[in-house]
Amino acid sequence: MTISTPPQPPAAQETADVLVICTGWADCQAHFHPALYQLVLHRPGGEEKVDLGFSGSRLLERLLRVPGEVVPRDELLAHAWSDRVVGQGSLNQQVYTLRQVLGDEKNREIIQTLPRRGYMFNPKFLAPLPPVVEPATEPDTRPEPQPAPLSPRQRRLIGLLGGGATLGLLALALLAFINYSLFQSQVIEHRVQLGPLQITYANPSAVALQELMKETAELGRRLAALAGQPTRVRLGKTTEYYEMLCSRQDNSSQWLMIHQSRLAEVSDQLLRGCLQ
Repeated sequence: MTISTPPQPPAAQETADVLVICTGWADCQAHFHPALYQLVLHRPGGEEKVDLGFSGSRLLERLLRVPGEVVPRDELLAHAWSDRVVGQGSLNQQVYTLRQVLGDEKNREIIQTLPRRGYMFNPKFLAPLPPVVEPATEPDTRPEPQPAPLSPRQRRLIGLLGGGATLGLLALALLAFINYSLFQSQVIEHRVQLGPLQITYANPSAVALQELMKETAELGRRLAALAGQPTRVRLGKTTEYYEMLCSRQDNSSQWLMIHQSRLAEVSDQLLRGCLQ
């Protein structure tokens, strides 16, 4: 697990797929980004980004899925190290590292050990996201400014997506590239609105991002058809798995992993369970 400390102020607004954790420090909150395998520690003087890695992020995500409930050690091992076999020592070390990052290595109140049973995330340390309050503004009577011309890269990206419009793409929402400091690399995001469903695709590589969108085009159409209410889905891919984080109107979230060989076979019932 590697820690980087870029000197920048906290973000003014967080996306809906972020979970807020109260840490062992009184003046610090941790914002957990499951799809990025990242924690961002927010303090009055700035923020500190912590890369959890695949196993650390999967371990924390599994504990946060059922706060207040004990998760057996074998289940945590299978979830966090699904691609290989590791011993109990790897789990112990990963839990210790998470406690260090959350300022909990001494008290062990946030991630609690249940002897001979497993581990549990203490629900009192899971905080809700603060509501975003829009400032009141006076009506603007000035002429609406013309949009800035698209860059050649943006035009190529929109051109690649344009062919999918006849297959159910109702609106192309905000196009943006949001940079994150992950070992001096970039995480590229692309957001698409399909009826009540908003899908955010994320990948560090622009080429891989295009491949992800192409590979999951049919999955996106199925999700849009199943979404009965406004829902946000964050979609990424690591190793051989597609990862979906579904965030609903009531601020609840559901995590779903799909192996690339089973993408076309995943049932509507499983997808509906993530959305509803």
